[in-house]
Amino acid sequence: MNEFTAIIVAALLLEYALDVIANALNLRALTPEMPAELGNVYEPAEYRRSQEYTRAKTHLGLVAGTFNLLALLIFWFAGGFNALDQVVRGWWDQPVATGLLYIGILVIAYILLSLPFSLYATFGIEERFGFNKTAARTFVLDRVKMLILMVVLGGPLLAAVLAFFEYAGPYAWLHGWAAVTLLSLATSFVAPTWIMPLFNRFVPMESGELKEAILAYARSVDFTIANILVMDGSKRS
Repeated sequence: MNEFTAIIVAALLLEYALDVIANALNLRALTPEMPAELGNVYEPAEYRRSQEYTRAKTHLGLVAGTFNLLALLIFWFAGGFNALDQVVRGWWDQPVATGLLYIGILVIAYILLSLPFSLYATFGIEERFGFNKTAARTFVLDRVKMLILMVVLGGPLLAAVLAFFEYAGPYAWLHGWAAVTLLSLATSFVAPTWIMPLFNRFVPMESGELKEAILAYARSVDFTIANILVMDGSKRS
């Protein structure tokens, strides 16, 4: 194990340990008995249910985090990253294209490994506590759309960064930073118009007291509003 490997492994283990300690302290602080100060806020049964829900979600997070860390370390020390690199290089002798394929395969593998935990969180824990509003079709479509967005938006950005490090010399990091920054800024503008409507339906807010209050506040702080839209958030947990 060289020094760079040791530093990366130590950082991964430290992050994992801090996460476990934080979650353990949170679990230890949970109590089914509602504090007196919350007597006018929660019903005792609802408070106990919220504690049970937090405990279940935290346990799932610990299991998922442990599984992901073990999978990463096993794949790494078994030579999986290098073996995959050699396989992909054999398909195509072009640095940027092979880099895209390499990272794409790793991302898909991570998505597949995480899928059982996402399914259990939504259709197990959320369903058990009565929070789940997500239909199976919506669950699948959301992930397909997210994957498409990753390819459409992330693919060109990743290709640009790989090209910079391949051809731009010592200032490749600066070009890469500029590309990431520009895409982040552009996304913040196009997301409400092009991306968010892919997942939710937006309709103009009806005229009434709430809309007038929002418009009045916007005018008071000199914030221009083109429209006020309402989203139906009841299709998901």
